[in-house]
Amino acid sequence: MNITKWLATTLFSSTLIITSAYAQQEPGRGSVTVFSEAGENFTLYLNGDQKNASPAKRVVADNITEVPVSFRIVFENAATPVLTKKGLRGGTHCLYSIVKNKKGEHVLKINDCKDEPAQQVVEPVAPASQLVVSESVNPAPAQLTASYANGIITINDGRTLTVKKVKASGMTYPRVIMTALTGAQASISYDNNDEKYAAEIPFSYEVKDYSNNNAYLTLTVNEGSAARTWHVKLQNANGYDLKIE
Repeated sequence: MNITKWLATTLFSSTLIITSAYAQQEPGRGSVTVFSEAGENFTLYLNGDQKNASPAKRVVADNITEVPVSFRIVFENAATPVLTKKGLRGGTHCLYSIVKNKKGEHVLKINDCKDEPAQQVVEPVAPASQLVVSESVNPAPAQLTASYANGIITINDGRTLTVKKVKASGMTYPRVIMTALTGAQASISYDNNDEKYAAEIPFSYEVKDYSNNNAYLTLTVNEGSAARTWHVKLQNANGYDLKIE
């Protein structure tokens, strides 16, 4: 066999091996299951798409075809930071768990990827003598709304945020500082004029127009969809910052 024919044969064989290996790695259509080991409720966004309508401790996303996957996990407890992670789906049906590391931070850990779907975890049923019957169950609201009174923003799903007026340091216009609901999108508009601001939380915004030093503003927070967007009206105070925590 001459050298040219040998090289052509070798290159063709190598291409077949690489193509075959890639085909074996391609998991195809499957599912991604995420659960919280501590039983915390959360909303899962997979490659930007919201996968559960209301917070839950276990979420199954079906008909997933993408191999690279981007996770964004928003916890029902507003004080818990949003968890984000990127990775590759290494099998047809993949199971991930939310755990805490040694620093007490939430991390996402892959448990396994198999050809069969992840099995639903069945929790033990307490004896009848130990069962506690709730008088009523409040379903998650179809549309988030919010109200403000006495330094507290109350969201209609039961969460609350604290609004503090803190004496400003130095010669600055009032600021709006928000650290709650990290990762959500927020915007500010004023009733008196067209001053506007938009950013991802956390943010610190200083009033630009002096006429807004003691003005009413509308804070809008988008937690991932139109149904999870709420509004509340607040008021600036000259010489003070509004801190939303």
